[in-house]
Amino acid sequence: MAYPISMLMARLQQTGQDVVSGCYTPATLAQLSQSLSRIVFTGDTSIILAIGNDPQRAWADLAMRGLSVAARRVDLSPATGPQLGFALIGVGQVSGFVLAAAPIEPLDRDESLWLYDALWSCDPAALRAATDLLRETSEADISGAIDGLTAPPPESLLRLSGDLLDFAARQHSTLGVTNRSLAERMRNQEDQTRMIVHDMRAPLHTLLISIKALQRQRFDPEGRNELLEVARDSAGYLLNLTETVLDSARLETSGWAVKRQPVRILNLVQSVCDPLELAARPDQAQLHHSVADDMPVIWVDRALMERVLTNLLTNAIKYTPASGQISVSAQLIHDGHAVEISVLDTGHGISQEAQAHIFERFYQANDSDRRRGTGLGLYFCRLAVEAHGGSIDVRSAVGEGSTFIIVLPVDAPKEG
Repeated sequence: MAYPISMLMARLQQTGQDVVSGCYTPATLAQLSQSLSRIVFTGDTSIILAIGNDPQRAWADLAMRGLSVAARRVDLSPATGPQLGFALIGVGQVSGFVLAAAPIEPLDRDESLWLYDALWSCDPAALRAATDLLRETSEADISGAIDGLTAPPPESLLRLSGDLLDFAARQHSTLGVTNRSLAERMRNQEDQTRMIVHDMRAPLHTLLISIKALQRQRFDPEGRNELLEVARDSAGYLLNLTETVLDSARLETSGWAVKRQPVRILNLVQSVCDPLELAARPDQAQLHHSVADDMPVIWVDRALMERVLTNLLTNAIKYTPASGQISVSAQLIHDGHAVEISVLDTGHGISQEAQAHIFERFYQANDSDRRRGTGLGLYFCRLAVEAHGGSIDVRSAVGEGSTFIIVLPVDAPKEG
């Protein structure tokens, strides 16, 4: 015959005041079971009985972790139906313990987040009550081993209680810090969501206005092309923002498979600079690139690195006056094992305070730095470069311009 954990816990509650009750996390239960085992298992012929279904038998292994004695484990037959709780009965040469616990509903999918109602005791009367109830389910006769057991010394139980309180206090402190961090992150996420939505509204309105104007009026070819250009720019901005949000999330969780291929540095720079130079407006700073033809190939995800350079250059164009200059250059460093790609502008520059945070997620510098937007572009650049084993940095001074420096390894990545 088998008994559910609830019946065992009810029997333990009837045995008296020496049974301790509490509400514990799995981590605290693990600490408790190990502490009880260290007190009880001092000889060479110890016994531990594990009660519950297969997943719950892991608690017996936890209780015996780190013990130098050879403990004999007897698995008792579980009751019919699911057994979410567990019980351990430890029998040493001098003393023993009983520990029973059942999770409190509602249950989370993550078992580490469960809370357990638990009862435990080192009182011989409690062990006798538990073994009497479960005698029919065990093939091992341990009644003789229980006879003559005594309670552990009071100082051992006091030390166990102190250790348990200390462990619970540290857990509580850790959970408090984690909770505050999560609350702050949730507030930031709400602010960031509002920022993204706000940043999308203007181009969406522009796009809709352009489409409605084209539908309702007749324009000469030049006017129609201007409206189409405005609509295309707005749609391109929205697409880039959406891709940046999604790709940043994938890079954060290592969900992006970096598809490396050998790419010539000159070709990489030209593929980004040439279209921007051709599309340059009269009120835009001049863009130049200078990369030696004999620069070696680097192993990178070409599409990813092209987007990094595009982000840096469009930022430079946005914040550099028409009289300024923007240039891209590259050089080998570290005895030819790495390449340094620099994007230099003579724009407004970035304050020292902003430089310390500019590559953080959703960071926006203040108005004096004249950097506006969602704060995702440079964060994406950092994630993409770091995914290649490289680094990105900025050197800038307000009123003197900025230089963004990308360092990438030249050597092909090792297999495996």
